[in-house]
Amino acid sequence: MQRTKFSQFMTLLWALVSRDIRARYRRSTLGIFWAVLQPLMLMVVFSILRGIVDIPSDGVPYVIFSYSALVPWTFFTQAVNSAGRSVLSNKGIIKKIAVPREVFPMAAVLTALFDMSMSSVVLAGMLIWFDIPISWALLWIIPFLILTVVLAFAIGMAVAALGTFRQDLVLALPFIMQLWLYTTPIIYPISSVPEKWRSFYLLNPMVSIIGGFRDALISAQSPDIGQLSFATIITILALVLAWPFYRKMSGYFADVI
Repeated sequence: MQRTKFSQFMTLLWALVSRDIRARYRRSTLGIFWAVLQPLMLMVVFSILRGIVDIPSDGVPYVIFSYSALVPWTFFTQAVNSAGRSVLSNKGIIKKIAVPREVFPMAAVLTALFDMSMSSVVLAGMLIWFDIPISWALLWIIPFLILTVVLAFAIGMAVAALGTFRQDLVLALPFIMQLWLYTTPIIYPISSVPEKWRSFYLLNPMVSIIGGFRDALISAQSPDIGQLSFATIITILALVLAWPFYRKMSGYFADVI
């Protein structure tokens, strides 16, 4: 019985992800290139900004420095934004069929993960172009990716639960994520943050996650275990708080939407 329910859940999840991917690029001239365009354009903007303002890059070419952080960050932003509005986007299904509500933010995160896989192809080409050495440190990308997925899922569920009742939060979310970008070491390295602010700065779990991505990719460095542990604790705490809250609120979704 449990296996049947799990199988049905996975079938529905796959159907939602497939639907969202097809819908995103349907009747689009550029197609899946749109998945690559956003981090590329941000990289160009940041590179132009660097020509005006002196932004350090720890001795790494700024193009690969910024793009290596923009790939996971763009995934995180898209996943949170899509998961946050996933209940409202699927209100037709929610009103008609009794399904596990977690499937909607989960499908949104997996759809964003598909886009990240496309932009990662360009990132791989950049690593080859700039002759970045490949080492065993690259394997650290796996735990950092898992943390990003889980954190996006947790925040997305919380926003979806609250946003169903107060849509202002869903509408404000892109602006909030834009502000979050500037408090994360994407344009600049962690080393440029003053030491006296460093402890407060690291309260943002994406600081350690993005820094870890960049170090593993272009510096062949293992992460700071203390920072990784703290980001893991924050991510798990976010999931532990968000999931039960979402499940409780989901009982009212059909009545509200």
